[in-house]
Amino acid sequence: MSECRILVVDDLAENREILVDLLGAEGYILDTAKDGAEAVEKALASPPDLILMDVSMPRLTGFEACRRLKADERTHLVPIVLVTGLVAREDRIQGIAAGCDDFLTKPVDSEQLIARTRNLLRTKSLVDELEQAENVLVSLANALDAKDNYTRGHSERVARYSAALGAAVGLGRIECRNLRRAGLLHDIGKIGTNLEYLHKPGPLTTEEYAEVKKHPVVGYEICRPLRTMAPLLDLIRGHHERLDGRGYPDALRGDAVPVPLRCLTIADVYDAITSDRSYRKALPRDRAFKIMSEEASTGMWDARLVDLFFEKVQHLD
Repeated sequence: MSECRILVVDDLAENREILVDLLGAEGYILDTAKDGAEAVEKALASPPDLILMDVSMPRLTGFEACRRLKADERTHLVPIVLVTGLVAREDRIQGIAAGCDDFLTKPVDSEQLIARTRNLLRTKSLVDELEQAENVLVSLANALDAKDNYTRGHSERVARYSAALGAAVGLGRIECRNLRRAGLLHDIGKIGTNLEYLHKPGPLTTEEYAEVKKHPVVGYEICRPLRTMAPLLDLIRGHHERLDGRGYPDALRGDAVPVPLRCLTIADVYDAITSDRSYRKALPRDRAFKIMSEEASTGMWDARLVDLFFEKVQHLD
């Protein structure tokens, strides 16, 4: 824990010095910023493990700096403690709304400072370990794609397409981020599928197809032990579901297929149609649109999302 990096933010030099002296004695690596704007700049350039930040500062308040850092993918998991003399209930509510993880009241109690710092850094370390485990799975998924000339880059494209469609339909930042994460991992279950079936140039037998259809559940089971994967599990499991109830593995129908999952399935189908596969050549975009529109008219896909996808996808290719 002594190698952890902490950013101390306060417009008063004496306040920065007090915190730096107290935390430096614990062996932490310290950096400082004199206001919220400098804090945001430094944190985004090199995310620390913890930020201790004053509230009332020139240029950018601690509330606004916290809000910006929590909205950025690079720093949204960095714990932020607001160190403030403001004790009004409204100020605390504003800090919570900005996304801060804890408060310390000025003048800072040294024992409380050390205890809360250790606790937040311990939590951050656990989160980092979970992210590293997720990154390993993404690397495995990319390696799986790369082994096959027909699927190289498929997961990355599905991730990009589905997140863009989610944004176009009005999903929030977190839902779009989860779509991108699920897109990267949606085919991880194929790690357990016989490669001969995946590379077969002709139609699969009933038995072979039944084996291939297991991959969403296999992927679900691979990812289920990781708590950070919880928002992705239904997306990974359901990426072959259809609105008409004829998908797999759970034969979901209609409203049981949520909008984020509809985005993922449309992105996956589009990339499959417009990519070379062992059993056929890639089809052009206009042909893919015609096929998917016709399928949507029969109730297979969400027609509104298919139309929206083809309005937006041209900007991503």
